[in-house]
Amino acid sequence: MTRTNILESANTYTLSDFQKYQLAKQYKKLYTNTVLENKKREKEQYNKRVYNLSVKNLFENFFTVWTHIINELTALIYDNDNNKNWNNYIIIFTKNERIIYVGIMFVLVALIFYFIFLTR
Repeated sequence: MTRTNILESANTYTLSDFQKYQLAKQYKKLYTNTVLENKKREKEQYNKRVYNLSVKNLFENFFTVWTHIINELTALIYDNDNNKNWNNYIIIFTKNERIIYVGIMFVLVALIFYFIFLTR
């Protein structure tokens, strides 16, 4: 009688048909949930875009973004690190969707200058 190692036995590694079915069912459920969650996130991202925002949300985001920009600029200016170059400033203004709000600020500043020069 030869004793074979239990770990080397082929029967211990194989899954029964029921276990394979359960595993496939779990994978399918996981994949379906992932696809549904991705679609939900994609829809939320689409609804958060600037052209889908209300005027109230646009102004709230505008002031929030500019607060973050000013905080990052002051942190960069008062940082003792010698790695201050124009690229760091540009990154602060163009991070995420900030460039849209920077553009809105430029338009507002241009309108203010237009009215100032118009009244001279």
